Amino acid sequence: MLRLHRLLIFIMLSLWAGFAMADSTERKPSQEIQLKHSNTFAYMGVRVDLLPKAMLAQLPEDVLVGQGIMVSGFGTQSPAQAQGLMLYDVLLTYDRHALMHPRKFIGLIRNDKPGRVVKLKIARKGKFITLAVKLTSQQQPLNEDQLDYQYNLQTQGYDGMKIKQFDRDDFQAAIRYLASDGVVRSRTFAGTYRNIQRDIYAAKDMSATAKQHLMQGITKRKKDEDGWLGNVMPFNDGDFFKF
Repeated sequence: MLRLHRLLIFIMLSLWAGFAMADSTERKPSQEIQLKHSNTFAYMGVRVDLLPKAMLAQLPEDVLVGQGIMVSGFGTQSPAQAQGLMLYDVLLTYDRHALMHPRKFIGLIRNDKPGRVVKLKIARKGKFITLAVKLTSQQQPLNEDQLDYQYNLQTQGYDGMKIKQFDRDDFQAAIRYLASDGVVRSRTFAGTYRNIQRDIYAAKDMSATAKQHLMQGITKRKKDEDGWLGNVMPFNDGDFFKF
């Protein structure tokens, strides 16, 4: 019995330590994201097209079948044109990526980083040339999903929340919200209903609207679990419905 008693004490202390550690870390804001006003992409300023059959026939024999796309034009302030790329050049590789279709070339640029130097292998007048091009950046408007996301954050103070109930009075609530400094943060609260309520209203960087919506969600979850009446205090004789 003594060994069992010691084992139970050890387990309880371990659980208490784990809860205390979880509680101390869960309250810290995480996943900070600066609210975006536009999208920034890498920019080379090149328009490309599939190779005409007549041009395919002029390529050296060691070029792979189907490899190569043609430079058909340039965008405004094109860094590629400024750094030596010419109209009707045949682009063969982007770094080590073989270029078989314009979509591949566009995707590689879009997923690249502004300021990085890219090596292009080019076929020009029957000769191979390697050209280094430093990518610049281009700003593009937010897409529809991004605009909805920003609208929710700015009008409601939050964009999403998740609430879990592990026991009758053991909850975990997570929310992604717009902080008072304009940064989007994700935060998790854990513990009893009263402890979570205290921690939510003590959060200085959350708007009153975000706090209200989160507490409403937790309260609804608690009422759904406890029944319509919630936790009630019965009369002294134990009969709640006796008048």
